[in-house]
Amino acid sequence: MTGLTAAHQLRGHGCRVVVLEAGQCVGGQVRSRRLGSDIVDMGAEAVPLRAPGVSDLVSELGLTDSMRHPAPGRTLLSSRRGVVEMPAGVTPVGPTKFLPTIASRILSPVGLLRAGLEPFNTHPHPDDVSVGQFISQRFGDEVGRAVVDPLLGGIHAADIDTFSLAMAAPALGQTVKKGDSIVAGTLKRNAAATWSRIRHRRQRSGPGTPATATWQHGLVTLPEALAEGLTVHTNTRATGIRRVGHEWVVDVTGPRGIGAVAADEVIIATPARVTSALLSLAHPEASDLLSQCESTTVATLVVRTDPVDHPIATAQTWFIGSAWSPLIRQVTNLSTKWRLPETTLRIAIGRQGGTPIDDLCDDDLVAMTVAELGRLGLAIHPHDHVIERHRGAMPQPAPGHRERMGKLATILDNTGLHVGGAGIDGAGVGTAIVAGRRLARQITSEEDK
Repeated sequence: MTGLTAAHQLRGHGCRVVVLEAGQCVGGQVRSRRLGSDIVDMGAEAVPLRAPGVSDLVSELGLTDSMRHPAPGRTLLSSRRGVVEMPAGVTPVGPTKFLPTIASRILSPVGLLRAGLEPFNTHPHPDDVSVGQFISQRFGDEVGRAVVDPLLGGIHAADIDTFSLAMAAPALGQTVKKGDSIVAGTLKRNAAATWSRIRHRRQRSGPGTPATATWQHGLVTLPEALAEGLTVHTNTRATGIRRVGHEWVVDVTGPRGIGAVAADEVIIATPARVTSALLSLAHPEASDLLSQCESTTVATLVVRTDPVDHPIATAQTWFIGSAWSPLIRQVTNLSTKWRLPETTLRIAIGRQGGTPIDDLCDDDLVAMTVAELGRLGLAIHPHDHVIERHRGAMPQPAPGHRERMGKLATILDNTGLHVGGAGIDGAGVGTAIVAGRRLARQITSEEDK
């Protein structure tokens, strides 16, 4: 999605663009599959409309009127009390509302007391640290295990003890560096918001912007629209990059055999380790920085099953922390979320430091997942399913990742080489769109000089 967004932007600027896509279709990890009469998404499920520039891009592509939005639904959490409703205000880096968390009893009395001491356990972190280290120092280990691990693991397949805090919660940057209290800051913001609502209670607000959207034929509708009018070569893999005179030459292999494409500027939006290999001769220093980027393999299993006797039957999403399962991170009820007529569950499989899944065949992985769900209290009897692997596709940025990528941008400046993608910028469709626009601006600004 990053490269495709950049290509779309550059075409609009009058550039002649050639897109090389290693897969059978455009969109990278955005993949839609048919399950019976329905289209289900195997990568990202929806586009975040509130991310910078996303709504404008959707409108520009003429896709606004055909959007579908998910139905509202409850979110569940595996906890020491079993499967419970997620307290309001819980985020991947801790709670922003405290009364719901207290009332939920997902933390023990000791854990609650330790979390409440956060204002007395603050100190500045001028350098990036892991999410786990930060949460443990501020709130205690129990908050990390009970709240942060399930959400960050569910979204990013992350091990909180190795995942960069700066990448997980960029909005906390100044708070972390200054050593300000998150609890005190949250209470202050909540009080200000309450006072604002009281002051403006007579003013009627218009309908809010939906948070996410997809389309009838799946999220792949977005990359397909971006690709319209572009020269795209699918099933074509870049194998190396070299400098020849004033041009960059990209060696490729594809349906027509081995070839090469010459270009003035090259955008590489592949997994970090792949980008590292491509740059090994063209720019060894950049290659070395990218070789330090870790990633993990995940998979998505969508099953059509008989109605289930479990809280997820009437809810939308169930987050499962690593303390409860080393294999399954999240279960989404597509029937309640997207109003499908039959019980259809989407299971997110694989996590950093969890059960290895790379060497398992699909049948064994499905059987293992069904058995693990049964152990977790969700008995399913699939009568149809689709499964998709995302090998080494989920980035696991370690502390200091942003600084390393900043150095990478500096050493590639004015070389004609531009890198982006999940391994560099972070996972997510919204992040990919923002990154693609950034890469396009780099090239067009160089042309304007």
